[in-house]
Amino acid sequence: MRWESYEVNEQLYIAKFHSFFEAHYDEGYDFPGESHNFWECVYVMEGTMYVSGDDRVYNLEKGQIIFHKPMELHKFHINNKEGASLLIFSFSLEGNMAAELQDKVYRLSDAQKGIISSLYNYMVQVLGNYLNPPSGSTIHYFTHPFADNPIYSQMVTSYIYLLFLSLLDNGKVSRVSKAPDALLFSKAVNYMINQMPLQPSVSEIAQAVCTSESTLKRIFQKYAGISVHKYALEMKIKTATLLLQNGASVTEVADKLCFSSQAYFSTCYRRETGVYPSEVE
Repeated sequence: MRWESYEVNEQLYIAKFHSFFEAHYDEGYDFPGESHNFWECVYVMEGTMYVSGDDRVYNLEKGQIIFHKPMELHKFHINNKEGASLLIFSFSLEGNMAAELQDKVYRLSDAQKGIISSLYNYMVQVLGNYLNPPSGSTIHYFTHPFADNPIYSQMVTSYIYLLFLSLLDNGKVSRVSKAPDALLFSKAVNYMINQMPLQPSVSEIAQAVCTSESTLKRIFQKYAGISVHKYALEMKIKTATLLLQNGASVTEVADKLCFSSQAYFSTCYRRETGVYPSEVE
C-alpha cells in the first residue's frame, strides 16, 4: 500500500508569553492606557467592563474575549457592581492567520469556554501553592513554571492554539459599542489621529466632533481614564515608536511629530516609556 504524506502548515505560532495572570478588580477600577509590541488578550470570567482599543469601544460581558494587537493603545474600566474577574495574557504571535485576530472581540461558545476552563484547571493544578498571592493582592500569576518546565509551557500553548483556531474557524464576533458616548469617543480619536502633527486643542477637537469641551473630557475619562491631552501624547509616543522601529532617526521623528526640539522629544519619550528614543530597536 502506498501512503500519501501531507504537510502541516502552521497558521499560528506563539514564540513567547510575556504575562499570564488572573485578577479581580473592583467597581470603578481604571486600568491606565498602554501599548506594547506584542499581543494581549483579556477574557472576562465574571462581571462586565468597558474596553477601548485605539478608537474602538466595547462593552464586554462574562464569556467574551478581546484581542489587542501590537502597538494598540488599550485600557479598561470596571463598571460592574460586583467588580470583574479577568484572565489576561500577552504573547508574541506569528503566522499567516495572526492578522485575522486583530481588532476582534469574540463571544465564546460553550465549547470554547470549556477550552479556557480546561486550561485554567490545568494551570491551577500545576502551580499549587504558587497561587497564594501576596497579602492584600487579588492577582494570581501563572508564569512561574514557564522558565523551567517545558511541558507546562507546551501544554499552555496547546490550549491557546486550540482556542484561537476554534475562534478563527467558528468564532462569534462581537460588535463595537454603538452607545452615543462610545461613538463620540471614536470620532474624537479618529480626528486626533488625522490631525496629530497639528496638535489640535481640546476646544478644536470638541468643535470638530460637535460636542462641548466638558463632554469630551468626560468621555475620555470614561473610556480612556486619562485626559484628552494625555491621550494625544500617548498616541504620539506610539506613532514615534513605530517610526523609530522602521528606521527613522530621533531628529526625523521629533520634527515629523512637531515636538519643539529633539531634546524635548527625548525627555517626553523617556518619561512615557522608560527608555530614550535612541534605545528603540
